[in-house]
Formats: sequence, C-alpha cells, structure tokens
Amino acid sequence: MGHGTLLGYGKRPKSRLLKKLEAGDRDIYGEYISYCHYKGRKIRSIERRRKMEFLLLYEK
Repeated sequence: MGHGTLLGYGKRPKSRLLKKLEAGDRDIYGEYISYCHYKGRKIRSIERRRKMEFLLLYEK
C-alpha cells in the first residue's frame, strides 16, 4: 500500500485509519487489519502479518 492510499491525494480522500488516528480514536484494530488485500483479494499471509504488527506495535 502506498502513502497516497493512506494520506489521500487529489480527489482521493484520506484513509479511515488515518482519520481515526487524527481524531484521537485509538480503536483501530479493524481498520489496520483491513489492509491485507492485493488486487482485490484478501491475502492470508498479509492478514497474519498485519495482526502480528498490531500486536507488536500497539498492544501492551
């Protein structure tokens, strides 16, 4: 996923994940894990990676 997808550009809006973080909402698990698609298909290995990243970065 490119930075343009997250940050928005031109007519493309900011991602829901970024909007939540900017609003101070830290309940982002669902949004973070949703970035696991490639060419429109859900990829299990990317989903596992996102879950592990979330645990390592955000869980206490």
